[in-house]
Amino acid sequence: MKEDTIDRRRFIGKASAAAVIAAFSSIKTSYAKDLVSLANRSGVRDRYILSREEYLLDPDITYFNHASIGTIPKLLHRTHKAYIDLCEKNPWLYTWGEPWDKERTKTRKKLAEFVGCEPGELALTHNTTEGFNVLANGLPLTENDEVVFSTLNHPGASECWFHHAMAAGYSINRFEFPIRDVPDLSEDDIVSIYAEHITEKTRVLVFPHIDNLVGIRYPIEKMVQMARENGVEFIAVDGAQALGMVPIDLQDLGVDFYAMSPHKWLQAPKGTGLLYIRKAIRDQLEPLWVTWGQNRWKGTVRIFEDYGTRNLASVLALGDAVDFQIKFDVNNSVERRKELRAYFFQALENDPNIEWRSPRSWELGSSLYTIEVKGQDSQELFKKLYEQHGYVFRAFKADNWNTLRVSLNTFNTLKEIDTLVELLS
Repeated sequence: MKEDTIDRRRFIGKASAAAVIAAFSSIKTSYAKDLVSLANRSGVRDRYILSREEYLLDPDITYFNHASIGTIPKLLHRTHKAYIDLCEKNPWLYTWGEPWDKERTKTRKKLAEFVGCEPGELALTHNTTEGFNVLANGLPLTENDEVVFSTLNHPGASECWFHHAMAAGYSINRFEFPIRDVPDLSEDDIVSIYAEHITEKTRVLVFPHIDNLVGIRYPIEKMVQMARENGVEFIAVDGAQALGMVPIDLQDLGVDFYAMSPHKWLQAPKGTGLLYIRKAIRDQLEPLWVTWGQNRWKGTVRIFEDYGTRNLASVLALGDAVDFQIKFDVNNSVERRKELRAYFFQALENDPNIEWRSPRSWELGSSLYTIEVKGQDSQELFKKLYEQHGYVFRAFKADNWNTLRVSLNTFNTLKEIDTLVELLS
């Protein structure tokens, strides 16, 4: 009787696993089919650029704030929901079952290929801030060491260093970036600004690939060369704004750590993140999360993940977001964003009441750009344009900074830009 019971359980387990595999296959097949259909639809504009009708945005708003948080296409939203519905049919099986773990492995591989690294170098996190907390907590820093970054760092890539420095004893050198000089800076100027603040104690250099205030696209290869020549051991990059906006090849960049937030430009579900940890230095980093899998995953990138109960539906949909990005041609998307940026710049170029505060060239710039409307309080102006006209962007105000940040994605239109320019003039 006992052997019969064991055999029955094994049979049920295999049957359940087969059912899970079949369910995943059905969702994946449906998504792939619908993705091809969407790309071939007559309503899709030239160069595989979708219109906003393919998104869930409220028709009463004009969304110019992808640098804060993006929106996902309707097709990806339906697929994400299908994973959630599947999970709820048998939460125990679909959250911890082996077939689901295999799908996560496939997703990690797909993501690694997309950003140019090995799957074993890519941890699945929740956002960029989590990635930097892993670093600030886990790097072997002492009172003899220094971490350097500028005021252009996002708080998610800055505040964690101050917190952990109090316990570990290392020092922080956060210097003032000459933000008002940005339109006239060159690549070499940016590298020199950072080089001036590196000392013999500097062991970690942190900077954004694309910053979230003015949208400088850093010359990473030059930054890395400068840092290595000055003896910097660890180079950590905030890639929150770059993932999905511009192509990334981490092996070529030569950095040690690169943290990402796919919910912005990759148009992936919220609550997913990625952290690249160069394999050669992985063993020098202590994990932030310590739980049941610590010994099981020892020697792998998994020890840097919160690998308890995760929203695996979002993780799998993250892989589908990569498929979406590839299908709708990464290079064409870049060209579309470049076109929108140039149009906006030209529309404002001769307006004496508006100053461009971002890099003037696309090569040093990005899909987020900042302007200052003279004589206008940026926060009050945003409030007015949102409440009266439905425009969503970002206002920044500080002692010497009173600006509006505009960040456009591929489905935004020239007409939307024209209307905003008229409202600002």
